[in-house]
Amino acid sequence: MTLMKVSVKWIQGKKTLDDVDIDTAEDAEEFLSKLWSLTGVPMERQKVMIKGKSIKPGVDLSKLPLKSGAVLTLMGTSESLPEAPKERVKFIEDVEDEEQQVSLAFSISNLNLAGFKQVALMEGTPPGLLNLGNTCYMNSTLQTLKCVPEFVQAISNSTTVSEGDTQASLVKSARGVFQQLKGSSTVNPSVFLESLRQCYPQFAERGEGGHPMQQDAEECMTNILSTCKHVLQNESAMEVEGREMPNSIQDLFGVHVKSTLVAEEGNESEEKEDDVMKLTCHISAETSHLAMGIEEGLNEKIEKFSPAMGKEVIFSKSTKIDKLPKYLIVQFVRFFWRKDSQKKAKILKSIKFPKMLDTYNFATDDLKRALDIHRHAEIVELPDADASNPHPPMEDPRGLAIRYRALIEKHPDSGNVSEWRDAAEKYEKIAEQLAAGEHVPDTSSPLSGKYELCAVLTHQGRVADGGHYMAWTKQSREKWAKFDDDKVSFVDESEIEKLSGGGDWHMVSCRQHNFNFYLQLTDSHCQAYICLYRLPQVGLTRESHNAKRLKA
Repeated sequence: MTLMKVSVKWIQGKKTLDDVDIDTAEDAEEFLSKLWSLTGVPMERQKVMIKGKSIKPGVDLSKLPLKSGAVLTLMGTSESLPEAPKERVKFIEDVEDEEQQVSLAFSISNLNLAGFKQVALMEGTPPGLLNLGNTCYMNSTLQTLKCVPEFVQAISNSTTVSEGDTQASLVKSARGVFQQLKGSSTVNPSVFLESLRQCYPQFAERGEGGHPMQQDAEECMTNILSTCKHVLQNESAMEVEGREMPNSIQDLFGVHVKSTLVAEEGNESEEKEDDVMKLTCHISAETSHLAMGIEEGLNEKIEKFSPAMGKEVIFSKSTKIDKLPKYLIVQFVRFFWRKDSQKKAKILKSIKFPKMLDTYNFATDDLKRALDIHRHAEIVELPDADASNPHPPMEDPRGLAIRYRALIEKHPDSGNVSEWRDAAEKYEKIAEQLAAGEHVPDTSSPLSGKYELCAVLTHQGRVADGGHYMAWTKQSREKWAKFDDDKVSFVDESEIEKLSGGGDWHMVSCRQHNFNFYLQLTDSHCQAYICLYRLPQVGLTRESHNAKRLKA
């Protein structure tokens, strides 16, 4: 057994930490990072000893005299706590126009205002990630990707050796973070941050005063997925302990598209195919909904060199989706470069996004025919059922199976009968497994072009190189979790609809104890930056307990 619990006697802190997990199969950095989060003692200040042996980065834990109940000694002083601000608090995302704002820094926990108070930490919430200095972009990205269990499993099953390979090191450190996020304590992602900066040095940039600069969460996500795709592809032909490797990154997130480019001058045209890891939602003056922005992103005008004309020419580019993944990433193109100010600017406009996104109209004719095979199940006429024993809904595997059986009965000569029969048998089996309390690794509904929202990554603030990122992930049908670095709370699904953006400031005039002040409601101007959709999940509903037994 490699996982055990030990005690850590912290000399300077004058206390002992009991039941600290240590895994001898992991790198020593993972354990030292955990001590950092528990004590505030940075790794470079830590001196950890056990029976005369030192635990430091690079040490093989399996060769140390470690056992359950062992007592380790930690020497080192924690980082000093920040002093109380001498000036009123400035919001980082709006420092440039601070003097124009009439607001007071006021502790929201002291307000007796219904609907305004927010619980910073709630019992039973999943663990958050420490902000190590403008690293909210990374924390929100990791929490969003954690919503994809197949991705986390692929990382966990990776057998890559990281010595001298920065990309392999990034995957290995991601495995450590996801493993720690399975616990209940706040996680210090310092090892992953260091690997990210070694692999992509732009994330190590520092601004005035030597402070780490804010980075782009979308760029962080793209680089993480690209690295994992590259590393895991090298292992795709391997098996781990006799098990097949999980879906590749391309299968999980990849979108295959076909494009037609037609020059506006002359008769030049060309056909292209490409694999992309996301769709983009372009934002124009007319854009008000995610689907409109995706349509604009798939149909655009680009300037490129024309061999026939011998010069730069405007091409009309029309793109259709030819293959859909299990998870769909959609980025709102909110940041752009302003030539006049020579700075990145942000589009604050409100763009509504649906709980259920239908991609059918973006598909090629071939893909539409494939999607139709399963979309027929949504509209098939079902046999009569007793009022006291209605048919389960489509989100119930029994309900799906009944609909596929109905399609076979009504259209026995259809060329889709084989696919319908396979689907019926698949969901009948899933229903039986769920009813028996068994674990079902994949409860996705069939690929019909419809996706349900499972995570939103937001940016708060008016400037692209500042502001604050947060992640909001779906926990159940009605409950979501809000990840604000190490502060995690549950929110109702209705709160997610408010993340569409819009406006600049939302100030509320308040009066308490005969004192007038202005309260800035930060959540009210969070703009959705990335939406993560997945194939709708099925599960047993209350009605299914009384459903009729299906015939094979």
